[in-house]
Amino acid sequence: MIPSNLISVKQLHQLATKASKSNLVILDATMKKKPNGDPIETPLEKIPNALAFDFDTQICDKNSELPHMLPALEEFEQAAKSLGINTNSTVVVYDAMGIFSSPRAWWMFKVMGHKKVLVLNGGLPQWIESGYQTETQYGQPNEEGNFESHFNANDVVTAQQVLTNIETTARQVLDARSLDRFTGEAAEPRISLKRGHIPSSQCLPFTELLEDGLFKDTDSLKTIFSDQLADNKQFIFSCGSGVTACILALAADQIGIKDYQVYDGSWSEWGAGEQFPIQLGD
Repeated sequence: MIPSNLISVKQLHQLATKASKSNLVILDATMKKKPNGDPIETPLEKIPNALAFDFDTQICDKNSELPHMLPALEEFEQAAKSLGINTNSTVVVYDAMGIFSSPRAWWMFKVMGHKKVLVLNGGLPQWIESGYQTETQYGQPNEEGNFESHFNANDVVTAQQVLTNIETTARQVLDARSLDRFTGEAAEPRISLKRGHIPSSQCLPFTELLEDGLFKDTDSLKTIFSDQLADNKQFIFSCGSGVTACILALAADQIGIKDYQVYDGSWSEWGAGEQFPIQLGD
């Protein structure tokens, strides 16, 4: 049986009330910025004892002009330690939109070698709808953790690797943006970016994997991937800035597809570069 990457609000509530909850760390991974750079207000309600996980402006490569790129291994490790995360911690990430930015945090922990990380299915909206208690302030770590990063380089691809893949077609590139952005009919929310998509890529909008703020069931996810992708099981996931690509990554992982990579720069990098080929239309 394939281990799930998801936890329900009921399961989290039960886990948080157990005596062994000292190993549980809950992280709010709600994004801090909109694609155009405008700030997003911090959610007024928080899951009790949740800590803020800011991959948008803090736990990211601050030297990159691209949004929320992966930080260096050492920086991520120190950030995780500061949040009180240990090597044996069970990390649960959620966001205020249901399922949007939390899979990005899940993927970051996976890339950094932490296996005990789960996404709260339905996020904060599902927690509130289920009638569970909320707080107005974030919690505080009891003490520094002993987290250790072990970078899985094969989980991430660079623009150059994607460029090479156009020629080799070794992997299928799947774009999580909406179809109208993929085809170039709609403008990008980042006004400096060109329209279109990576040549030979296919469009699989992340919204097709969700229903009522939750991930669709495993059988539905399998059907979506099989209908779109035939028997190809090697993937590169891309999107606007490396966030919703991780929704595709989690869904793929959830149905047993393990050979996948995320293009961290995604369209924020590709759509801004003069050296990268662009395709319009389907």
